[in-house]
Amino acid sequence: MNFGKRAIADVNWASFRVLRGTGDDLAKALIRFLQSENSSTSEAAWKDLENVVFAQDTIYEAAEPTVMVLLAALADERAVHARGWIIELLFFLLNGGSLEDPGLAARCRAQAGRGVWLLAREARLSEGAARDAVVNVIRIIDPDVAEKIARWLI
Repeated sequence: MNFGKRAIADVNWASFRVLRGTGDDLAKALIRFLQSENSSTSEAAWKDLENVVFAQDTIYEAAEPTVMVLLAALADERAVHARGWIIELLFFLLNGGSLEDPGLAARCRAQAGRGVWLLAREARLSEGAARDAVVNVIRIIDPDVAEKIARWLI
């Protein structure tokens, strides 16, 4: 069972706004992103997400279900490189904001909060910069939990 793909299939992507293209295009890009076999294919798939669901510090409506998909994908067996790219994308989505929908960032962080212990597990299984990246994502979601996790990982 592939939770990431199933999560993508459960979303009506056409109903969500993106910066460029359509929500359906985003769904296809997410599938490519999650199926990437090495770092270079992950990077290529990333380019189909950037300036679509996020651009610089701005997130678009489809960020909320994308956060759910990324957390579901972390529950799957994935190569280390793929997990790192998922964490990186979560960082950008959770660190952004929206002038059009001021509540979007908070909803994305709330969505991510549902998976904070999945992220904590990811931090425990990671080392060095990869671990720091996961703790930074958790810090965006809940600074108090992030500090506890950082202490526990020592």
